[in-house]
Amino acid sequence: MPRTIIGLDISEDTVAAVQVKSLMQGYQITGCSAVPITEAGGISAALRGVCEQIDSKGSVCNSVVEDGRVSFRNLSMPFTDHKKIRQTLGFELETLMGSSIEEQLIDFIDVDRTGTQTNLIAASVNRGYIQEHLANFESFEVEPEVLDIRNVSLVSQVLMQENSPENGMLLCLGSRICSILLFLDKKIVLMRHVPFNGKGLADVASLAAKREKADLPDDKQYETGLVSLCRSINLTLRGFQVETGTNLQPQEVFITGPGALVPVTAEILGKELDIKVSNVNLGENTGNIQLSQHLTGLYNPALMDNGLALALREGKKVKGFNFRREEFQVTTQFVKIRKELIRASLYLGIIFLLLAVNFGVDYRDLKKRNASLDNRIKELFTQTFPKVTNIVEPVHQMKTKIGELKNASGAAPGLTMHRTFLGIINDISSRVPADLEIHVDRMVVDQDGVQIRGKTDTFNTVDSIKKGLESSDTYRDVTIATANLDQSGEGVRFEIKMQRVE
Repeated sequence: MPRTIIGLDISEDTVAAVQVKSLMQGYQITGCSAVPITEAGGISAALRGVCEQIDSKGSVCNSVVEDGRVSFRNLSMPFTDHKKIRQTLGFELETLMGSSIEEQLIDFIDVDRTGTQTNLIAASVNRGYIQEHLANFESFEVEPEVLDIRNVSLVSQVLMQENSPENGMLLCLGSRICSILLFLDKKIVLMRHVPFNGKGLADVASLAAKREKADLPDDKQYETGLVSLCRSINLTLRGFQVETGTNLQPQEVFITGPGALVPVTAEILGKELDIKVSNVNLGENTGNIQLSQHLTGLYNPALMDNGLALALREGKKVKGFNFRREEFQVTTQFVKIRKELIRASLYLGIIFLLLAVNFGVDYRDLKKRNASLDNRIKELFTQTFPKVTNIVEPVHQMKTKIGELKNASGAAPGLTMHRTFLGIINDISSRVPADLEIHVDRMVVDQDGVQIRGKTDTFNTVDSIKKGLESSDTYRDVTIATANLDQSGEGVRFEIKMQRVE
C-alpha cells in the first residue's frame, strides 16, 4: 500500500473524502471531509471543496461510479479462466442491453465456481458517462487509479469483521436511490439500485456535511417512502430466490448513507422487513483503524464509511470492480513509471537468471576439465612412480619424489647438484680428440677424482688423451697409471687417474 491513499466517495448528495496512512499494524485516518453537492456547483464544486480541506499531494486516489449509473446482471459462464470470461462477456450481455455493447464498459466479479462454471455479477457503465465523470478530476491534483462501484468496498470491509453474519444485506439510502447489496455465505451475490423517495434526505446530508444537526422531523411522507422501499426490497429478494433456487435469508441489514442519519430509519426498516437493522460504523467495528484525535468530531460514518472502505481497498486486496480500463486506463506519470519499473525488474530478473545459468554451465565445464586433468596427473604419476599405490595429492607427492631423486643424486661421492655424472662425462668427451680410437671399459667417479680404464691403439694415443684431460679446470694431476700392450698383441691397455680440484 502507498504511504497515503485517499478514498473519494461520490454519491447523489455529497462528495466525501477519507485519507488513510498505512502503519505497521493497521491504518490511521489522517484526513476526512464531506461537501454537499448543490445544483449550482455540481460535482466539480464539491470535489474542489474536499480537495481544499485534504492535502492530496503524494497520495493515491480510489473513487467510484455514482449510484444509478450502473447496470447489473447475474450470469453463469462456462469458464473459470478470467481472461476467457472477459473475452466472451460482451457477447453474453449484448442481447440483454438496450443500447449497443460498444457504448458500454464492462467489468465483473465472480460469485463462486462450480466445476467448469463461474457464477458472476457483471456491471456495465456507459463509456460517455465515464469520460465526463473523469473530466471532473482534471483540474485537481487527484486522479483516481481505481473507479469502483459504490458500496462494494464497504460490504467487503463489513464481511471482514469478526461479528459479521454469514448472510446479510447492505442498504445505502440516498435522497433518490437506494443501493441494495445482498451477501450470502460471506459473498456478494446480488447488487441492485432501486428508486427511493427519500424526501428531506438531501437536506439531512447537507446539514451533516456542515456538521450541523441533521435530525429529520417526524414526516409521514418519509415513512411512506421507506415502506414503499421495503416492498421493492422484498420483491427483489423474492425474485433472486426464485431465479437461483436459494432459500437463504439475510440475518441482518446494515444501513449507511444519509438515511442512516435519521433515527427512525432503522426502526421502520426493521419493522417492515422483519430483520435486525443496524448502522454501519467501520471506525468502531474494525480493530485496526485509528482515528486521529483532531478528527474525532469531524468523522461521520454515514457519509464517510464508503470513502474509508475505498481507502482500505488496496490494503486488504478486496474483491471489487475497476472501470479504469481500456481507453480509460490510468496514464499518470507515477503509474507509467511504476509500469516501467515492473517491466525493467522483469528484464533484470531474466538477465540475472541467464547469467546464473551461464555461470552454472561454466562451473560445470570447469569442474569436468579439472576432473580430467586430475585423472591425467594421476596416470602420469602412476607411470612415473609405479611402486606408489596410495595416491592422495598427486602433484604434491610428485614434487616430493622429484626432490628425493635430486637429493639422492647430489649425495653420491664426487657428485653435487652442480656436478653431475653426465656433466663429468661430457667434460671428458669434449677434451679427448674425436679422431682417436678409444674403448673405455671402466670409469670410477669418487670424492677424490676419476679413474678411467680402457683400450686404445697406440701409446701415442694414451699421451694424447692425457694432454687433452690436462686442459680441464675441474681436475689436476692427470697421470697415466698404467700403459701396457694387450695380451693379444693388438692395442694398448691403459689406466688414467685425475685428481679433483677442491
